[in-house]
Amino acid sequence: MRDIPSLALLLGPAGLLRRHALALTVAGLAGVGASAATVALLARINVALHRPAGPLGEMALAFVGLGLAMLAGRATASALSNRTGQTIIRELRLMLAQRILAAPLDALERYRTHRLLPVLTGDVGMVSGLCLSLPMTVVAASVVLGCVLWLAWLSWQLALLVLGALALSLALQRWAQDRAMLRFEAARDDEDALHKAWRTLGDGAKELRLSRGRRRQLLDGRIARHADDIARAQVEAGDLFALSFEASAALYFLLVALVFAAARWWQLSSEVAGGFVLALLYMKGSLDQVLGFLPFYARARVALGRVNELGACFANPEPGQVSDEPPQLLHSITLQGVRYAFEASEGAASFALGPLDLQLRRGELLFIVGDNGAGKTTLLKLLTGLYRPQQGRLLLDGRPVEDAGRDAYRQLFSPVLSDFHLFEELPETERPAAERDAAAQAALERLELAHKLTVQDGRLAGTDLSTGQRKRLAMVHACAEARPVMVFDEWAADQDPAFRKRFYREFLPALRAQGHTLVVISHDDRYFEVADRVLVMEGGQLREAPAAPTDVSRP
Repeated sequence: MRDIPSLALLLGPAGLLRRHALALTVAGLAGVGASAATVALLARINVALHRPAGPLGEMALAFVGLGLAMLAGRATASALSNRTGQTIIRELRLMLAQRILAAPLDALERYRTHRLLPVLTGDVGMVSGLCLSLPMTVVAASVVLGCVLWLAWLSWQLALLVLGALALSLALQRWAQDRAMLRFEAARDDEDALHKAWRTLGDGAKELRLSRGRRRQLLDGRIARHADDIARAQVEAGDLFALSFEASAALYFLLVALVFAAARWWQLSSEVAGGFVLALLYMKGSLDQVLGFLPFYARARVALGRVNELGACFANPEPGQVSDEPPQLLHSITLQGVRYAFEASEGAASFALGPLDLQLRRGELLFIVGDNGAGKTTLLKLLTGLYRPQQGRLLLDGRPVEDAGRDAYRQLFSPVLSDFHLFEELPETERPAAERDAAAQAALERLELAHKLTVQDGRLAGTDLSTGQRKRLAMVHACAEARPVMVFDEWAADQDPAFRKRFYREFLPALRAQGHTLVVISHDDRYFEVADRVLVMEGGQLREAPAAPTDVSRP
């Protein structure tokens, strides 16, 4: 079984629970006060059952006072616990989001999306439930402890008998928990694999409908297998906890019978025996709450381990993500002796790009061409600062781009990558919102999307779009940002011939005329004469392409 981290994320020196120690302490004290009032109320009831009744008004006042104290304590503990728990959940979610946003891109890519989303949804939800249920479980445990202390005051012999039975119940639960943890951990591994299969349902929808064999492979070979494994592991774990819980319940009622027998053996008064039975019956609910928390805690430990693992993977943020102002591109961007290598993983072979040299001059329109897998996208990630060179240097106007200034350097670029993501909102810019929206509206009209989309307070509202139209919309976002360098990775691949021609003959020259530096990955050799330079990427190396003859008559 994987080594599961402790509760350091919650209880460590900078743990989430320790940040709210004051509120949780007040909640705990309120719960303890409610438990004390509960025990006092039970004692009053026991006295009333076995002794002549005192003045009715005095008894009623005592019952009302203790009842109100119990209600106030439990309500205070519950309210504070709920508020603190929700605050902790919020902080946990924000912490994870901040770490993911601040992590280097290659670290995020290595973690894989099918592993990331289950942590941010299921595991965070499980840890959230732990934060919400833990304080009230502590209150329930304080009720049990208060009752045991009262029982010890009544008869230490019977109290030892009760403590022995409770210790045996806890031992049964621990036995079940240790074995169930193995099942929960195995089920959690299958959850990652199942989530990967869920993504295939959507991403490969067209291919799956065209191949019965693939459908059988996905449904029977992956989804059904992992679903069966998860169900089997959860059932086995649940059976273990159910067996231990029911055994504890049977032992508890046997304990009540033993109390009566022991009371007669030791010739204890009926008040003592009645007090024990009354306390045992009352604290049964609180004890069940404590024992019922243990299965949930076992699952939450597995989830907490995954959350800790995610946090550890992204514990080293990139510096300078919020402080430095974006620089200016005055002359050139240079890659000098840059190299970046990928290790073989999950069936993918190792690959190395470089060492290579490249200078992108301000105002230049540069085409990069090459076969799939040649390293073009990796080159773009190095050029835009998304990847840190493993060897060599990235220079802006002759000055090295250091780690602290890498994020500021990235703000020079407006990209439309091949695996682009469409955001609902237009990006924030230094320009006024009205000016940004106007630029987006003008781009919609140039890209023939104005009949489908409108700009409303920084949001693009409209109907569903085709793949080619979605790429045009991504270009609208880039135009709204209007950064110095614009990057287009196979942008024209999904456009019809007429629009592809407009992209190369009209849009790119217009953007260059506006002062943008342009980097275009393309396979459209008929339009290479539009570029100032064409570079060829082969096997991770760059070379200058031979000059193409100019033929404006070509479509």
